[in-house]
Amino acid sequence: MASIPLSSASVEALKKEVRRVYDERKSSHLSESLAAALGFNTHAALLTELKRQDNDPLYCLLDEEKFDARMQALGYSADPYFDFEDVKTSCMISTTCNYAYEIKYRSLRDRAWRNVIICAVNEGLRLKLFSLRPGDNRWVGHARRSETYLFDFTLPCGLPARASVSDAGFDELSIHVAVNPKNDWVSASNAGFLAGDVFATTWLEREKGAWIQTSLSGFRCRKNLLDLIAKMTVSPCGYGDRGRVIM
Repeated sequence: MASIPLSSASVEALKKEVRRVYDERKSSHLSESLAAALGFNTHAALLTELKRQDNDPLYCLLDEEKFDARMQALGYSADPYFDFEDVKTSCMISTTCNYAYEIKYRSLRDRAWRNVIICAVNEGLRLKLFSLRPGDNRWVGHARRSETYLFDFTLPCGLPARASVSDAGFDELSIHVAVNPKNDWVSASNAGFLAGDVFATTWLEREKGAWIQTSLSGFRCRKNLLDLIAKMTVSPCGYGDRGRVIM
């Protein structure tokens, strides 16, 4: 899977490359299918959102299954082998770690870790503290490698959370998150329950692509919150939700 900035220029560049593959298919049908791949019900809905975006748009995941399903609904044969990374554009980034297939979020604990981490990364992107581009750090003090930046937000389930972000080198970001946070303990890598009722850490890869490195070691979650947090429905904003930890 891959992602692109949600801008008119990037969508147009992608459509141009996709038309090289499907040169026999109608332009309007490709537009509708690309809108579906980006999570929109119609091309008109995509255009409306593109008008809302500023000069610094967030990245959005491209879903091959949704693209192919819309193509089939428009009367074309299924093409399960189509991959957006095969029609790569200059602004496209990969969101799939080579080892992603090895990682499964089966248990409540696994899914709870994933959900709080995704919420923290999404919020950091929304606040424009950083982007998915290599080296694009923007928080106050980011030029000082040892500087940790804290930001607060609310989970979809209504619980308060606090996250920290710092430069881990090699175009990676170190991100910690605490739910029902206690003071500023979230910035410590081994804080555990000192940081809050839930504590999780990850590294956000941005050099080879964009994905979170799956690291459940040190993850802590109070039993009474595990089910609530694991059942939240959250999607990553333009990056992959699993990857091997790089040591």
